[in-house]
Amino acid sequence: MGTVKAGSARVGDGEPAFGRGMASGLIAVVMWGLAPVATRAVVADVAPLHLAALRTLIAGVALLPWCVPVLRRLDRATVVRLVAAGLLGMVGYNLPVALGIQWLPASTAALILATEPIWILGLGRVFLAESVSARAWGGSAVALTGIAVLAGPNALHAESGGRTLEGFGLVMLGTALFGAYTIVLRPLSLTLGPLAATAASTAAGAVPYLALTWMIPAHQLAALPRAAWGELAFLALGSTVAGMLLWNLAVARSGSSRAGLLLFLEPLVGVIGGITLLGERLSPGSAVGGVLITLGVTIAWTAQRRAGTG
Repeated sequence: MGTVKAGSARVGDGEPAFGRGMASGLIAVVMWGLAPVATRAVVADVAPLHLAALRTLIAGVALLPWCVPVLRRLDRATVVRLVAAGLLGMVGYNLPVALGIQWLPASTAALILATEPIWILGLGRVFLAESVSARAWGGSAVALTGIAVLAGPNALHAESGGRTLEGFGLVMLGTALFGAYTIVLRPLSLTLGPLAATAASTAAGAVPYLALTWMIPAHQLAALPRAAWGELAFLALGSTVAGMLLWNLAVARSGSSRAGLLLFLEPLVGVIGGITLLGERLSPGSAVGGVLITLGVTIAWTAQRRAGTG
């Protein structure tokens, strides 16, 4: 940092970049928070399997230019890890969430998806033997209690046909598999760079959906309302492509720790989006569950940050 004068100049020069980084991160978080809202809306017009295929294929094609650097550094281990990450993230996450959100409010799904850091902690402990502090385990327990409160006894009622409970299970499965995707992709992000690794894994995860394109009737796509096309474009090009690019920009300019604080706004955006755009109502139980989830994730995340292992 040199002298005080030099340090001050650097701070001054860096403030615009830092501000732009946080702004781009905020836009990415808003897009990700609204993704459950758009998914909940579009599944009324597009079958969940078709939605997952279309969203992933469009995103994969759009991200191909960022895959070029990866092609120069491919080896067998990299290919295996990219394929595994792609399957976990694009199939393991997109498909269960698209299926489960049919039977859940978008605001509820957004709160469940906010538990991703909890799954990363648990999976990292089991498969990578990473250290997890007692405080982080306590926060995880609070967040999981919030999910139980969020589901409530109504999920077990016979009149729900088991669909509510099934929706919870599928969205939680997708969140857990996305946590696994994050862990599998982490070494590639270090060697290839986060942007190239994410783009290549997205493209790899799109390949299995090519086999499903024959199942999507052309006349059904032609009959889709403009709103559904807009929601699909938002999920593929907004939430997945632009969201990823903006987030990487935010991390590069503002640092992962500071940019990571923005992620706590994601469930709030999802809840507000569900209420304002879809007319959903937040019950007292959902509000309590949401507070517990946010509190638990915050405790666990900050505990790991302080321990230097998050």
